[in-house]
Amino acid sequence: MFGSTKPLRTLNVHDKGSIHTILDTDDATLLYTIHWTPNSASHMTVFHTDDRNNIAGTATYHATKKLGISTASNITLGLPSGTVSLNKEGGLFSSDKRTFRSAELGEVHWKGGYSETGFMKLVDANGKSLVEYKAQRVGSKIGTLEIDTELGQEGLDEVVVSGIAMLSEEATSMSATAAAISTA
Repeated sequence: MFGSTKPLRTLNVHDKGSIHTILDTDDATLLYTIHWTPNSASHMTVFHTDDRNNIAGTATYHATKKLGISTASNITLGLPSGTVSLNKEGGLFSSDKRTFRSAELGEVHWKGGYSETGFMKLVDANGKSLVEYKAQRVGSKIGTLEIDTELGQEGLDEVVVSGIAMLSEEATSMSATAAAISTA
């Protein structure tokens, strides 16, 4: 589907150091600002534009261990529609699928391994691709969210908050794993 058709909307993700920004298709119009506060819950807060009084959503990470080994964290999302879990599925070392119930899209799954491929996609319960994240390092730009389904504001907020939470969790998990291996 992607590759053969142009996405309906492309959001550009930029790393500005201590914050990330998401710009609209024109790569100029600010849609979201993402702040991390690792020492307090919520760990990630996504604001509409840069207005700290207009929260699009939050993510809180809960570390888990299986058989004494740190694994991907559980993620709780605070969305306009309520609190939902971004549940990890698969085996002990699998981080390739997380499921949540979207108020607008129903049950959806983030699939793929960003750290391995620079690519993730959001699919519906039938496997239809709705959104793709592609890594694209150019200046401060770190990637794009290519949206191939009509979304209202609530659905867009859900996609952005869950997608950035996935990217952040995976990057953090990879860093923690590397640090643990280097000290062993």
